[in-house]
Amino acid sequence: EAEERKRLEEQKKQIAFEESKYQAEIAKVQELLNLEPEDSPKRADIMAKLEELNVQLIQVEEQKEEITKLQNGKAGNVYIISNLGSFGDHVFKIGMTRRLDPQERVDELGSASVPFKFDVHSFIFSEDAVGLENELHQRLHARRLNKVNLRKEFFDVSLDELEQLVEEINPTAEFNRTMLAEDYNQSLSLGDQEIPLSDSEEGSLDQDDEDIDAEENGDE
Repeated sequence: EAEERKRLEEQKKQIAFEESKYQAEIAKVQELLNLEPEDSPKRADIMAKLEELNVQLIQVEEQKEEITKLQNGKAGNVYIISNLGSFGDHVFKIGMTRRLDPQERVDELGSASVPFKFDVHSFIFSEDAVGLENELHQRLHARRLNKVNLRKEFFDVSLDELEQLVEEINPTAEFNRTMLAEDYNQSLSLGDQEIPLSDSEEGSLDQDDEDIDAEENGDE
């Protein structure tokens, strides 16, 4: 939780900087427009530039508002992901993140603790992401893989069942049925071929394994 809020605060500062930059540019362009005679052919170009900057400013303000929502409430994204090479085709992780880009969390989960990257089947934004995540977990409670540590959010369920569940809870949410499992399938295609070590791999053999634990860094 603390790590999540720290990230949001950093993003908010960056957005505030961009907002100030666009506001300053708009003021300069507006001043140029005011100085340009009404019949000047340059006015059209200046007005086009002004309109472009205003659109960019609106986009930044929307991002700022989104971050504020994430900071002040329960808003966030519930994600449904799979890892065919690691867990097979009937195991899915259902978690929640408050990050502005939920894909960052998925990439993080697949970066060190498992041999292959995760595939995303759905990102569901909700003003009450905590409640939505809890509802999904409760509906699938009997299908938990780990029935002792309930913070481990892996469920033994079919793709069809998950798609139907998402449709019931949020009919507007997109659901991707494809398990790309690119690294896994490429590994299978290589079979028993000998693969030479890269320089970076040779240098990392003596290092301790890194492991990303959702309970330790604030995301689930």
